Amino acid sequence: MKFLGPNACEEALKRGKLQILRIAPSAWNRIHKLRESAKSAGVTIHREPSESLDRRSEGQRHQGVVGEGSGINFTEMTELLRILCYRGTDGLVLLLDGITDPHNFGAILRSAAAANVDAVVFPERRSAQVNEAVVRASAGTAGKVPLVRVVNLGRAIDELKEAGIWVFGMSASLNKNKCGNYLHEKFDTAAAIVLGAEGEGLHLKIEERCDSLLKIEMPGQIDSLNVSATAAVVLFQILARREKKIL
Repeated sequence: MKFLGPNACEEALKRGKLQILRIAPSAWNRIHKLRESAKSAGVTIHREPSESLDRRSEGQRHQGVVGEGSGINFTEMTELLRILCYRGTDGLVLLLDGITDPHNFGAILRSAAAANVDAVVFPERRSAQVNEAVVRASAGTAGKVPLVRVVNLGRAIDELKEAGIWVFGMSASLNKNKCGNYLHEKFDTAAAIVLGAEGEGLHLKIEERCDSLLKIEMPGQIDSLNVSATAAVVLFQILARREKKIL
């Protein structure tokens, strides 16, 4: 796997995933700290022309730094359930239903890392996968939060519910009787938030499995937020509720 940019390379180094660090002359002095840390960790360091890095990154933005290393490890569903059992009412999980855009996927992972969620669960099919584009969009934070890749997202929801996790589906439905306002939820128990793809939203079978459906009210004449923005808004509302900063 490639890690593009200093932030992604720094995060990969922290996780022990970085094996080779390639640096353009223009960035050599600027990333002195990263270079020294990589050297101490035994990472192979190459000084290469920017044109070489352009080819290695296939023309994508790299800021003069390209890393190579092993891929991100995934967590098993059984391990996530064990973690949630330990976390009690503080448990917090994100489930992604049909998020196929790598930029949205990466941005969601960044918000999940910032909010310190316990895991992000996503399906093997009908989903973006954790590749260089996702890692770059996450600003290198992909892998800081446990990632659970499952065959059947519906079954994963069932397992969470059996473990006592309350499952909230985020919906853009205009039917106010169908969805509650996320601002009115206390989020005082272990929770899983399910996010659907833009435009398509939650698949019906996934929506039917949720304990509650929530929506973000839009005072402006906009139907819905970008899914990554929805993730950030809801996650930090939950943190604020739990820290009793919002009554």
